[in-house]
Amino acid sequence: MTASGDLACLKTANLSVRLGRALVVDGVTLELRAGELTALIGPNGAGKTTLVRALAGLLRSTGQILLAGKAIGELSARERARQLAYLPQGHVFHWPMSVAAVVALGRHPHADAFSPLTEADRAAVERALAATATDKFADRAVTELSGGERARVALARALAGEAPILLADEPTASLDPRHQLVVMGLLAEAAHRGGTVLAIVHDLTLAARFAGRIIVMERGRVVADGAPRDVLTIKLIAQVFGVEASISDSDVGAIPILRRPL
Repeated sequence: MTASGDLACLKTANLSVRLGRALVVDGVTLELRAGELTALIGPNGAGKTTLVRALAGLLRSTGQILLAGKAIGELSARERARQLAYLPQGHVFHWPMSVAAVVALGRHPHADAFSPLTEADRAAVERALAATATDKFADRAVTELSGGERARVALARALAGEAPILLADEPTASLDPRHQLVVMGLLAEAAHRGGTVLAIVHDLTLAARFAGRIIVMERGRVVADGAPRDVLTIKLIAQVFGVEASISDSDVGAIPILRRPL
């Protein structure tokens, strides 16, 4: 995942989404920048997944979304997929395809659906498999894997497309602690290589540890946006999450310690 300039920039202005009569995302304006891993946090029902799906062009919205400097509605599905990879939560696979074949699906935006993989495609798939440590079971059917292994395969498929923007919805869900760290490290590495990465994260410690920027949503609105040390304060954690916390300074930054519900 490499990018430069506005190619890896996703902007919104007064973005709102209604699901039925409910206003789920309410007037969100933000800019996601190249070279930055941003964690999107907030309580259940805050509108995080709805916002991310709208950014991916999967939900109707009002306001403006600019992808690589163009209104997202002006881009074809293939053009959008070349610029933006979306990793949904759930990681459900219905067909017993091999892991390598599933990851290769990430290359479809770059070629005709009936064209064979090119050398560049195969190299991108191999890089994604190696990065996510799924290469060791590349020939196995994805339906035979554990939930955590399927999560890594889904991430590998997203990485294989090498889109400059990656939106990930709870990428560490169902992973054990070691692989949570691995996946967050992969997202941070993608950002360090110049990509734009937005990930919904429920674990505040992981968000503080890996993200350079944290956006907090509550009731459909952005209520805080900035560096982890500035955003994850005792006061905000109490107000937004209803949890008493303390902040511990460490060699990896200021880490919130959740103590008890309020």
